[in-house]
Amino acid sequence: MSKNLEKQIFDYLCRHLSPARFEHSYNVAMLAIELALKHNAKVMSAQIAGLLHDCAKNVDVKKLISLLKKQKNARFFLNIYKFSPHLLHSFAGEIIAQREFNIKDKDILNAIKNHTLGRSNMTKLEKIIFIADYCSKDRGSKYKDAKTIRSLAKENLDKAFIKVLKEKIRHLIYNNNWICPKAIDTWNFYVCKDK
Repeated sequence: MSKNLEKQIFDYLCRHLSPARFEHSYNVAMLAIELALKHNAKVMSAQIAGLLHDCAKNVDVKKLISLLKKQKNARFFLNIYKFSPHLLHSFAGEIIAQREFNIKDKDILNAIKNHTLGRSNMTKLEKIIFIADYCSKDRGSKYKDAKTIRSLAKENLDKAFIKVLKEKIRHLIYNNNWICPKAIDTWNFYVCKDK
């Protein structure tokens, strides 16, 4: 990543994220770099996607809705808005990455957009960001299995990805929360893929 782009991203994140969210984004980027090196993925792409994955996290829900209403690609938008509006940040993050930083790389944009719900046929980079978001260094107090999944991800990215997806769905079921059909589609694709 160029020093200019790095400075732009850090300046933006410092202005728009809480200190805790900034720390999380930094930790996700660091783990993403480590996993990219381990699994022969593009390191610079992992760093950019890791830093920007939550760039819309502290945006007011009304602003997120305004931003996304103009987009035609936010599948399940109405149900996400109704039942789980915090998920909108991943879709908005893709737009911010394009508009604010002129990111055109589809793999980076998809990694940002799909870091919460996943999708069918995820690329290596998308899986890396999905996993790193769940088990970055700062997540130890939130997810008791974060350290175990970090270790697993260094050995087997696909197994770690399935474990994170399973834990996310299990958490929603346990807490009687709505499950976005996109997450179910992701689960069904990967569970049925090898059968």
